[in-house]
Amino acid sequence: MTSRIKVPPTILATWTVFIIMVLCVAEIQGLTCYKCGLYNEGVGSITPCINSTAQMHLQQCPASAEFCIKYVSEGSTVRDCVGSCVEKEAWSTRTYCCKKDGCNKSGPGIHDTTTKLTTIALGIVFVCSIRG
Repeated sequence: MTSRIKVPPTILATWTVFIIMVLCVAEIQGLTCYKCGLYNEGVGSITPCINSTAQMHLQQCPASAEFCIKYVSEGSTVRDCVGSCVEKEAWSTRTYCCKKDGCNKSGPGIHDTTTKLTTIALGIVFVCSIRG
C-alpha cells in the first residue's frame, strides 16, 4: 500500500517563490568577474597580471560594468570589468567579452546556467516527490 502525503497549495506556493528568489539573488548583486591586471581601451593600454593567484578569485564589479573582459596579447593576459566591450582579434591580440559571473576565467568552468538548471530540476523533483 502506497501512502501519499497531501501538501496544502500554500506550502507548494511558498516553495516555488523560495526557489525563484534563490535563482534571482545573483542577478540582484551585480556582476562579478575575475580581475587581474588593468585594461584601458586603446593601443598599448594594458597592465598585465603579475600575481597569477589573483586570477583565482572573483571580485565584485562597479555598478557601471556590464561585461567581464579577457584581453590576451603575446603571453600577457588581463581580466577585468568594463562598461562596454567589443570582441576582436588583431595583431596577435584577442579580446573576449561576456556578461555572466566569472565568465572570464581561464579554461573551462561551470556556467551560471548550469547552476540554475540544476536548481530548477531539484525543485521539480522535490515538488513531484511531495505530491506522490
